[in-house]
Amino acid sequence: MADELDRAISDTLAEMRTATSEHAVELGRRLVDLLDRRNALAATRTADIGALAKGIDRAVHALDDAASSAELVRRACERVAELCSADKVVLSRVDGDRIIPVASFSTDPDTAPALPAEFGLPAGSPESHARETNTVTVGSQVPAELREALGANDFTVVPVVVDGTAAALVHVGTPLDGSRRHALGVFAEVLGGCFERVGLESRRDRQDALLRESAQRWGSDTEFDAVTAGSADLAPASTEHDDAERRLLDPLTEREADVVRLILTGASNSTIAAELFITVDTVKSHVKRILRKLGATNRAELIAKYQSSTR
Repeated sequence: MADELDRAISDTLAEMRTATSEHAVELGRRLVDLLDRRNALAATRTADIGALAKGIDRAVHALDDAASSAELVRRACERVAELCSADKVVLSRVDGDRIIPVASFSTDPDTAPALPAEFGLPAGSPESHARETNTVTVGSQVPAELREALGANDFTVVPVVVDGTAAALVHVGTPLDGSRRHALGVFAEVLGGCFERVGLESRRDRQDALLRESAQRWGSDTEFDAVTAGSADLAPASTEHDDAERRLLDPLTEREADVVRLILTGASNSTIAAELFITVDTVKSHVKRILRKLGATNRAELIAKYQSSTR
């Protein structure tokens, strides 16, 4: 629309240079009308951009105090719907060539569909393009598995990048213009950062509790249930375990440390991927680096190193 007005203004100005006096008056009126329309359009766009900026701010603040990855995903779907003025949103985890829906949102809770089944990542699809380029992409035909949740035609898909890889895709049940696509891209960057900072306090507490429980079972003949939580006898052991954990994790990055904590609780690669909201391939890469840094050949040896350091 703006380009059309600019062309019309340029053509009118060119025509006025050779117009008769009588025709020039008519062209002058047309020029004033075109300029008024362009100014009104610019004002509308400015207002829209301001509203989008406020929407991004509200959406980002809504993620601040999410207590778990599940809560983060739920809030993300709600905020995406608000930011894009969309009725339906689906957020999916990407694992290799599989798309695994983990949450959906509808502005009409009475018609909220069941969570879609997982499906393959079609080559050449908008989903594949969004994942490969890390850019918001508009598509014309929704994948069959998502049609009940989104509708059949016209949608937008945005990648959520975690650890440099598109670990999740957000499907929005409407095609978005440039401004809203940009706003959604900005929000997705923040969401990816939230997943990267997945060591939220409750999650870290839970991982540490599981780690200490496992360490006590490995390092003591006493049944875990026989030890009273919070007792004076437990404090020295906890301190020893904390020191052992710090020594073990010192050479690692924060994300690698998160992976180790889960390995020590017996978590599989797929469980770690779901917990940290990354792909199984990314978990495998982390595990290889962790084993190399800690001088272990496999998980069993890594666990044995931790077990021996706590005795």
